[in-house]
Amino acid sequence: MYDQYSDALYGIILRTVSDEGFAEDVLQQTFVKIWNAIDQYDEGKGALFTWMSTIARNLALDLRRLKSFEVRSKTDDLQTVVYSSNTTSDTESGAAIDAAKLMAGMDEKYRIVLEMMYLQGYTQAEVADKLDVPLGTVKTRAKKAIDILRDTLQGEKALFTGGVAILLAIISYLGIIEIFGK
Repeated sequence: MYDQYSDALYGIILRTVSDEGFAEDVLQQTFVKIWNAIDQYDEGKGALFTWMSTIARNLALDLRRLKSFEVRSKTDDLQTVVYSSNTTSDTESGAAIDAAKLMAGMDEKYRIVLEMMYLQGYTQAEVADKLDVPLGTVKTRAKKAIDILRDTLQGEKALFTGGVAILLAIISYLGIIEIFGK
């Protein structure tokens, strides 16, 4: 189980705590908690990975909310932050590029809320405090950002579906489907 899921869970944790040492500790705590609570997993409610990633994210968020973690992370020097942000795996950097592309055209006020909540692990109340805006504004911006992403992804899906339809039409025109049917 560790070999199959540890990299993905580590990526979730690292994006939340932004510190490799803390991320490794939280990953270990995650697998201990999974081991102790495996009888609570209900496959009717969702996939195993979803359940495990929820545990990992919650433990990482718990760590972020600790006052000692906040003080330590505020005192990190620039070299540490730059080094840790440049040391991502190929999978993580590919995902980050896709997320960056998805959010590239988004208005900054929506993008910032989305990044703080989903990539940095802040709660809506924490985002409101940090940005000095009302909680209702954060909730509205988060919903609008998700709607923008949904529309963008629908456009990507439509583009892909259209491409497949064109490809099938070309194949049909060339008579290639008849070859496969025989």
